[in-house]
Amino acid sequence: MGSLVAFAAAPAHAWAIGSQLNNKGCHELITAEALRRTRMKVKTAPTLNPDRNESAFIADLLFSPPIDLVNDLGGISLLLGVRNNDLKGINPFNTLELTQVHGNPTTQEEHCIRRLEDDNETGDANALEACRTYIRDQATMALDGLDASGTVDASNRVEFKFFAQIAGEIKPLLPRFYVEMGPAMHALEDGFTHTFRTADGSHVTTVTNWIDFAKGPYDDTRDGPAHIPALDDCRNLADPIIARNFALATDAVTELLTVALDPKRSRVEKIAAFDEVTAKWLAYQPGCNKANEWCGAPDAKVQAAGGCSTGGDAPWGTFALVAGALVLMRRRHAAAAVTGLLVAATLIGMPGSARADSILLPGSVATKENGAPDTVVIGDEVKVKTEAGDFGTWAFTSSIGGAILRTAAVATVGVRYRINDAWLLGADIGWNPWITTAPIGWRAGVATYTATLVRRFPMKFERVNLRSTLHLGASTLLFDIYGAPKYSTGPYLGISFLGIDVDLGKRTRLVIDPAEFALPIPHLGQIPLWYEQFRFMIGIQVGV
Repeated sequence: MGSLVAFAAAPAHAWAIGSQLNNKGCHELITAEALRRTRMKVKTAPTLNPDRNESAFIADLLFSPPIDLVNDLGGISLLLGVRNNDLKGINPFNTLELTQVHGNPTTQEEHCIRRLEDDNETGDANALEACRTYIRDQATMALDGLDASGTVDASNRVEFKFFAQIAGEIKPLLPRFYVEMGPAMHALEDGFTHTFRTADGSHVTTVTNWIDFAKGPYDDTRDGPAHIPALDDCRNLADPIIARNFALATDAVTELLTVALDPKRSRVEKIAAFDEVTAKWLAYQPGCNKANEWCGAPDAKVQAAGGCSTGGDAPWGTFALVAGALVLMRRRHAAAAVTGLLVAATLIGMPGSARADSILLPGSVATKENGAPDTVVIGDEVKVKTEAGDFGTWAFTSSIGGAILRTAAVATVGVRYRINDAWLLGADIGWNPWITTAPIGWRAGVATYTATLVRRFPMKFERVNLRSTLHLGASTLLFDIYGAPKYSTGPYLGISFLGIDVDLGKRTRLVIDPAEFALPIPHLGQIPLWYEQFRFMIGIQVGV
């Protein structure tokens, strides 16, 4: 049922779908090739040029579509339809919801795999029959998206929900034929990784099991062999069984798609031909079971690339990393804990850093100790005279940084005016390009313009200040995204509850904000666009 998330944080099921680890995917490659071959045979599936808004969501996809389909709304819609069996419009990072989708006992036929009731050898035949029925019914629904001549009707559209990298959950109107045909093709493609076959691949000897294996209890004699993740990876085409399955799956869905688009067939003839196609490619050879090793099917011996065990999934270190990120995504208040940890680590790791009990607040009286510089109390202000000219009025700043969770880079420049030692007022302009991970790349992001307020807490006898910073202003979108055109402008908020600045001498300070929260909202329409970030920022301040 496709690789679920970016780093395979959950078990992979059938041909992988495009993700950060496999940008192009397997379902996408098979389906795209089937569309190319079909278009060479019939003229009823012309390319459809996307409009500006549609081009924006194509650029925001969570996988790398084949280059020849990037400007074809029809081809992209078919790929989105193929992916839908695995995703159902859910964020690929939302493993909680996806686990429930893949563990749904009522939808196993969408993946051509055993259902809970498909036990023993009769379960093989029943699972294949359920899969064939699903493919026929789903492909029949797709026929409603053709016009009277049998050509794809570009105006016959349905709302289709899916999750994009930056825009999040969106629901564009896409051509009905493609988004309905995709799931049928997905199920047929899965029929080559969820089954063991004869050596030539022509007949199924058994259907594998996910639902019993995942939920338990599981008995391979009764429930059939467990799903093998290694069979899903089309990047391992050096393995002859995977290469065989990939080629056969491509041939099978090409035939299915060609039947659906054949202008010489009537609707009734097409539906009958769907059954013929599935009977051919999902033909069953009875008499195979655990005792005879499912008639010696070579599929059972396929191993992951590099010879790793087929029973494993992603490395535990990667799993832990992603699990932590997912927890943070779902529990935003964890940012407070992260802030504290990052600041503590920064202070602990800094030579000569101040202790928490050495903070000198306005209104305090200090004396010179252990050779430390003099402190001067003027009204409610405390000035630590570290060197001549330390108390400038104006300063210039620049900073760079990066964001996690919603990955991004940041660069800013600005000015500061010292009201007093405790308060700085300023202005900043910045560029915040957004980094995409499937495929890895970057988008122009937003430009930001903010008024900035800094509250400083001088440290006793040290060249270190604690500080809190607030940025309020505007953000402007620098590229088209679905539902938000380029140059849309909306509010911007940035806040760092706890940062530090360190006196480097010569009126220069190193400024570190280890956990800054930033929220650009460049589009405020009916469906606002925002891109929240937790950033680590480091910069230089000259003059104050």
